[in-house]
Amino acid sequence: MTVRDVVLLGSTGSIGTQAVEVAQAAPDRFRIVGLGAGGGRVDLLAQQALDLRVEVVAVARASAAQDLQLAFYATAQARGYATGDYPLPKILAGPDA
Repeated sequence: MTVRDVVLLGSTGSIGTQAVEVAQAAPDRFRIVGLGAGGGRVDLLAQQALDLRVEVVAVARASAAQDLQLAFYATAQARGYATGDYPLPKILAGPDA
């Protein structure tokens, strides 16, 4: 079976978190390659991005980009990742992200 690449929008909402669980339970069928969210739950978005090892994360509110970056660093540090040892995803922000 072919693994399908998925870009998940609304990943921090109720349906989005369920979609993440489905993808994690079936890695032979789905690979989440990008995440998108409004930006209201940046801590959860950062956790999802690091768990799934996505390359790109988009937030609709540009003002959430800095909060998301800080959440990435805090989550990575809490997990014991040394500086430079773990690539952080690229952040796209704003309504055109």
